[in-house]
Amino acid sequence: MIANYGHHLKSRQRGFTFLELVIVITIMSILGFVALNRYYKLLVDVERTSMEHDLGVMRSAVSMQVAGHYVAGNMAGLKKLAGSNPMDLLSEKPKNYLGVISHYKIEDIEKGSWFYDSKEQALIYLVRNQLYFVSDSAEPVRARFKIYPVYSDRLKEDQQRKYISGLTLQALEPYRWLKPWG
Repeated sequence: MIANYGHHLKSRQRGFTFLELVIVITIMSILGFVALNRYYKLLVDVERTSMEHDLGVMRSAVSMQVAGHYVAGNMAGLKKLAGSNPMDLLSEKPKNYLGVISHYKIEDIEKGSWFYDSKEQALIYLVRNQLYFVSDSAEPVRARFKIYPVYSDRLKEDQQRKYISGLTLQALEPYRWLKPWG
């Protein structure tokens, strides 16, 4: 009887049927597609956050330079910073900063990178996830930034005179990130 029981177990143990295999593969495919879709959306969010973080750090560096020039009484130095490379104000540059470039083919520059175009005097970020970035700039999709002086009026001897009261890092064209996570 024990021998028959073992034989009985062997006869009940069998592999997957073709239908069960198709169902398992279908479920795994759906889960893989959902996971890859979420992963891609996460990559877009990481790029957006990284770019905005880099801009925030550069804007802070510009503000610190303005404060330093004010404290030193060096208002002429502020004028020299207008149009300069904001990356030069950082003690540590982002890993995706390629440096100052004057002669280049935009197609040859790696997407997801910063570089300073010395001819345009603009800091440029080439967007990697272009489907989720909207800008008025030409192809390839990019965001361009420049340091501009901020002028204020001063009344001196009954005359109004403009003077540089600060600097700002501004986008040359408006842009926005679309929400892949929404």
